[in-house]
Amino acid sequence: MPRPNPRTSPAKAPLSLDAIVAAALDLVDESGCAAVSMRRVAQALDTGSASLYVYVHDRRELMLLTHDLAVAAVELPTETDGDWRARLELLAERVVAALAAHRDLASIGFTEAPTGPNILRLIEEMLRLLRLGGIPDDACAWAVDLLGQYIASAALESAARADSAGETVDDTASRLDAVYRALPAEDYPTIRELAPLLTGGGEARAAWKLRVIIDGLLAGATRG
Repeated sequence: MPRPNPRTSPAKAPLSLDAIVAAALDLVDESGCAAVSMRRVAQALDTGSASLYVYVHDRRELMLLTHDLAVAAVELPTETDGDWRARLELLAERVVAALAAHRDLASIGFTEAPTGPNILRLIEEMLRLLRLGGIPDDACAWAVDLLGQYIASAALESAARADSAGETVDDTASRLDAVYRALPAEDYPTIRELAPLLTGGGEARAAWKLRVIIDGLLAGATRG
């Protein structure tokens, strides 16, 4: 078989930080965070692992950059979207959706403190909106951490449901309802009684969680 002529073979795209991070995100989308390694990213780019270290220090830095890329397209709400609270809720929902589109990438929010430019843009807006709502500065600082935990958990839950083997939200609710109703009434009377409420809700349940967080911040501001 004749060898490819280097003069006619397509030129390999030049290596860059953007290309490396994009390749890592593709791997996350295909197989999840655990599948991302320097070797596999290098293979996807048709290069050697050593060449990646010119651009990133290690896998940890690469995953943080990948997480940051995932939220790059999140649009900040504007005044036309409502008051500060409506905009904060909308922003959180948009970040959840952006991260949930990339399997378990949101898990990085539990183990790291991302500080990429895209994440910082979102944090800046959250802090600004919280201040606009009259939340004290010390509460604002901690609230961003709490909102980040909510966003990560909500995104992971949404991504897990999308990855489930054909099981819809209604399927999950029906399965859990059957489990709860089959429990012995003498041992689990409250679970059995509340079974329909424990398994339902969907998007309304997620919105309620976010409202409770903001309500708590407002209550704390009033007491302070």
